[in-house]
Amino acid sequence: MGNPIKEFKNSLDGLKRSLDGVKQSVDGLKEPVDEVKANIQETVDEAKTRSDSVKMQFRRMKASVQETKAVLGEVRETISAAGDVLYTQKRHRRLLSRRKKAKTIG
Repeated sequence: MGNPIKEFKNSLDGLKRSLDGVKQSVDGLKEPVDEVKANIQETVDEAKTRSDSVKMQFRRMKASVQETKAVLGEVRETISAAGDVLYTQKRHRRLLSRRKKAKTIG
């Protein structure tokens, strides 16, 4: 059998080399992970930007709907007033035609 201290030292050196290899592997894996993290962050930022844009468009659409409702209310009032005017004109013509008939008969 060989020297147990030498074998133990060789074993430790082997473990150190193995540990160095593991560290290098971990360092090699960190780079892609960092790249993936950066890509994810970029995607999140883009999604936030798009979300803000959609929210702004939604607010504009909501404001447009409110304006349309206001315009429709004005149109409704105008149509109602026009109907009242037409009814009054028709009634006035009827009264005038009755007076003419009454004068002709009387």
